[in-house]
Amino acid sequence: MQTLNNIKGLLRGAFDLHVHSAPDIVPRLLDDVELARLYRDYGFGGFVIKNHYSPTYDRAYLVRRAVDGIEVFGGVVLNNSVGGLNPRIVYVAGKSGAKIIWFPTVDSANERPSLLSWRGKPNPPAWARTQLELYERGLLGDAISILDEDGRIKPEVDEILDIIREFNMILATGHLSPSESMRLVRRAVERGVKKIIITHPEFPTTRYSIEQQRELAGYGVYFERCYESIITGRASIKDVARAIRETGIDRNILSTDLGQAHNEPPPQGYAKFIEELIDEGFAIDEIEVMTKENQRKLLYE
Repeated sequence: MQTLNNIKGLLRGAFDLHVHSAPDIVPRLLDDVELARLYRDYGFGGFVIKNHYSPTYDRAYLVRRAVDGIEVFGGVVLNNSVGGLNPRIVYVAGKSGAKIIWFPTVDSANERPSLLSWRGKPNPPAWARTQLELYERGLLGDAISILDEDGRIKPEVDEILDIIREFNMILATGHLSPSESMRLVRRAVERGVKKIIITHPEFPTTRYSIEQQRELAGYGVYFERCYESIITGRASIKDVARAIRETGIDRNILSTDLGQAHNEPPPQGYAKFIEELIDEGFAIDEIEVMTKENQRKLLYE
């Protein structure tokens, strides 16, 4: 086991590209400012605010003005609340300094069966409870796929990809199915998108086989390994360690996907993630690449 001081040293300058905070219609542990101060106090270089329902690039701008010593970035998730596969919001995001465009998450066609399975059941998770409230009000909207009825990529997807390329933003696959995501990645690379993140590839509804991950690595994508998938038992640290080894240190980033009201503060989760990977045999310099170097390439190059 690594000492606390060693782990704290590895956090200095690290980036978390997937964290949730308030304001949100899903309960969150901390608000944007509280989270920024906490990351700063832990020595992080920065983080990216994610929200399934509203843009975060404008919030990030204000938090950067309010809290010194920490970089804060945002983006937008292409769910129904912002018009789904809506090139207009992607263009506005690019003009406003957004860093990441996530493809649909809670409104993806891939995620919809998981949501509907919670109808009538007690104690659904917070995300499902929120979605079911919208469903009961008739406000959920249609499930979103990047494919049309004939199985072709929709024209608006190409328009979105072109805008992502124009503003040098990061494309994240969200909760699309692995098969959809693989088609999206191929199309994005064809259209010149340079920065692509495969969103939590260990998550149950977005779980990629090792063979799929090896193929995607050939397109120069980054795999976002999220600690939330580990602490909830959706994946084991050994599974994550193996996937990192199979795809290469230079193709992986560590994130938390934390901020839920019932989970520990994200910086603490990040520290535990590092500790567990070191226990799995990863060297300090490899951790540095996955917590800082790869993130800087995505955010600043």
